[in-house]
Amino acid sequence: MDLVNDKYEALIMSYLDGQCSTEEALELLSWVAESEENRLYFKELKDQDELQRLTGFIAMPELDEVDVEAALSAVNAKIDSLPVEEIETNVVQMPWLRRNYKYVAGVAAALVVALFIGFLVKNPFNSTITYAYNGQNESEYVMPDGTSITFNSESTISYSKSFATDERTASFEGSAYFDVAKDEKRPFVLHCGNMDVEVLGTTFLLNADKEAQHYTVDLYTGKVMMTAFDKKGNTLSRVELNPGERGVWDATDSDLTMLTYSEVKQDELQTNHVLVFNDEKLSKIVEAVEYIYKVDIDLGESCASKTLTVRIDDEETIDDVLETIALASEVTVTKDGETYRIR
Repeated sequence: MDLVNDKYEALIMSYLDGQCSTEEALELLSWVAESEENRLYFKELKDQDELQRLTGFIAMPELDEVDVEAALSAVNAKIDSLPVEEIETNVVQMPWLRRNYKYVAGVAAALVVALFIGFLVKNPFNSTITYAYNGQNESEYVMPDGTSITFNSESTISYSKSFATDERTASFEGSAYFDVAKDEKRPFVLHCGNMDVEVLGTTFLLNADKEAQHYTVDLYTGKVMMTAFDKKGNTLSRVELNPGERGVWDATDSDLTMLTYSEVKQDELQTNHVLVFNDEKLSKIVEAVEYIYKVDIDLGESCASKTLTVRIDDEETIDDVLETIALASEVTVTKDGETYRIR
């Protein structure tokens, strides 16, 4: 391992000095993408190199055995306090940013590969953090405020480094389940193209694939406000969602619509020809069945909170469906004229 480290230490330093070739840069970045250990090793050398260069124009605090993160925080604070002219004059002295210009295009593809294996980009001169999920790296991600995200497909989320203490805003593309940490003073806002999703503390499923015709939000708990904008950033429309409802944003005309729980199930039935309820309250299931089959069902209050898991195919009759529900939830179904009663 020492020989390997020696080799890549030399390659890293050559890269930071802008002296390595395109082929060497591609080899280095491929090696960085291989493991977390390699990424940390690269980051350590890069941080040390930046610290050495920065000390040429900013007075540094004493370091406790090269406490890189603390030092970089101090440097960033110093930079923020400098006049713009002074920052521009000094930052352009960073040689590895300037000298590598000749092969930036050549290594761009390798950088994209590194990002898509879940490499968390934390550049001290960049104000944003980006996490990309591609189906092979960790599908669960926790944001600085405690909000947890479970990705369902290739997705990317970007947010400010000050997210934990400043505004809770992020840009999102893809599909994921969000469990948002509650903070009534700081709403959680996701920017998805020309549409925003704003919540205080809730759980919802967001589908916002860049290539999709429609973006959807399925709300499970809490409340969500969806807002559509035109290309100039002007508000076109807003929709507030309650649990069980779905918000739909049309990417073509930027129109927002809201579907009730039963309409969501009807939409799923038309698309998939099958409805699946997982540990759902009987009251919700009956609501969807009434809408789909256009029937009246009198559900007893004592049965409403029963939960069950059931699958309904659109080829089944209403009688078949209610018989399945009766068996699964241990209730009795009778018919009085045109009304079904569940007790």
